Amino acid sequence: MTRLLWALSIAQFLAMQVWFNFSAVMPVVEGEWGLSSTQSGIIVAFFHIGYVAAVFFYSFLSDRYNPKYSFMYGALIAGLSGILFSLLAQGFWSALLLRFISGVGIAGIYVPGMKIVAQTSGDRARGAALGLFVGSLVVGSGFSLLVSGLFINLVGWKGVIFITSCSAILAALLIYFSKIPENIDIHSQRLNMALLKRVLTRKNLLVNISYTGHCWELYAMWAWIGPFMVYYFQTHDISNAISVGNSIGAFVVMIGGIASFVGGRMSDSFGRLKSIKLFIYISIACSLAIGWLTPASMWILLPIVFVYGFTIIADSPIYNTMITEISDPEITGIALGIQSVMGFSATIFSPMIFGILLDHFNWGIAFTTIGAMTVITPICIWMLRKKLMGDREGDIRKTNIL
Repeated sequence: MTRLLWALSIAQFLAMQVWFNFSAVMPVVEGEWGLSSTQSGIIVAFFHIGYVAAVFFYSFLSDRYNPKYSFMYGALIAGLSGILFSLLAQGFWSALLLRFISGVGIAGIYVPGMKIVAQTSGDRARGAALGLFVGSLVVGSGFSLLVSGLFINLVGWKGVIFITSCSAILAALLIYFSKIPENIDIHSQRLNMALLKRVLTRKNLLVNISYTGHCWELYAMWAWIGPFMVYYFQTHDISNAISVGNSIGAFVVMIGGIASFVGGRMSDSFGRLKSIKLFIYISIACSLAIGWLTPASMWILLPIVFVYGFTIIADSPIYNTMITEISDPEITGIALGIQSVMGFSATIFSPMIFGILLDHFNWGIAFTTIGAMTVITPICIWMLRKKLMGDREGDIRKTNIL
């Protein structure tokens, strides 16, 4: 792995702590502000609305300018908005606005970073490289839950938000001093119908709809796994349930850092589609079951939760890798941007719908609904495999995808 890959991954780890730092303090904030689960879900959704609103803009810029600047300024925006959240947020509406701005900032990090990694990695190592990069997102996202679990009793929820937001400022500084190689493809092209037709092929759409189903399940689970574990330990009369629940939730998310690398490596060796099918079937099964296990012993629940955390993210870098392999190099940034817009559009709704279901029903109904709607992914993977098997283009990369 190159020094640049590690620099990008460390910077993303630092910046992504902003992603779930609100979820990390959600049970405390709900009590202090009198928020319902529906309102909390809406706040989470507005972060994703900010992300989706900005990600295509950043992706288009990354095909025209050095992606380093999108990454750097995005991390800076995310960090500053998080610091303002810790200092100024007073209730639902101020939280909504500041989390929206945080989403706009985070949008500048992931896709431009993926473009750099994809274009500086060899074909046979691309899955593993993107796996490491996605893994840094996962560990960074989950780390805010760990910070909450360890320090919320010492510094309060505002301190947790402040600490995790400052890490994004450090990410911006790290990227500022990093050198992006000259072989990154940068093209001065206009966004028009001809360009979109090159990106919106049937194969690309099938990959992206599969990714959308994956994101639907993933970000609902990530947003609510901390509160779910807090609820579980509260109902089992565990002392310091908030700290213990958030710590377990952090490890459930952070295990995905290993899973992303393993999933990317497996896809290099055994094929992209085969690896996706393995992980998506297991994660859907976990979604259907996990919410009904609140009465179960920890020795039953915890192994399932950790399997869930591993499999729900292991396929994530594979969708990103496939879109870079079936798209022309000069439109990689836009192709990744469209994939990200489609995938993260689902994340606007799934955490919010989860909160609404939780308010009106229970954890079992909420998780089961999320899992049931994820079946769109294996359906699209089956259609994509059929499409690729019928192609006669002779593209050697297709073999690795299958």
